[in-house]
Amino acid sequence: MALSIDIPGLGLREYDHVVFDLNGTLATDGRISETMALSLQDLNKLIHVHILTAGTHGQIDTIRRITGIAPVLIQVAEDKTQYVKKLQRVIAVGNGANDTEMLQAADLAICVIGFEGAFTKTLLASDIVVRKGQDAIDLLLKPNRLKATLRL
Repeated sequence: MALSIDIPGLGLREYDHVVFDLNGTLATDGRISETMALSLQDLNKLIHVHILTAGTHGQIDTIRRITGIAPVLIQVAEDKTQYVKKLQRVIAVGNGANDTEMLQAADLAICVIGFEGAFTKTLLASDIVVRKGQDAIDLLLKPNRLKATLRL
């Protein structure tokens, strides 16, 4: 399972994993929409989807139940970075201060602004910035959008 994108000026890029922060990126106050849950299920058919969370708002069991993806509980930002470094060909998606190094460690970094806003250093560590988590998922489900953004 891999997401392959031929980007004009950059060439073929292949990604095996996408790692999402949960709160502020996919979830608002610990909750995600049904539409997003379905989109994550669709995306998980194309590329391995990982969800990392410190569990700030709880809801871990609910997220697992509605997405079919078991969130991984992390304690500190370094846990996210180490998680990404253990994988290969990774897209990382986040918004907070504890996502900065995770985005820096990824092959492609997407920052979500969302309702919580985005930490400036995380924004600067990203390759692409989107308004909300659903936009990040849609970029990956419709890779021509990535081509349009990343082409040289």
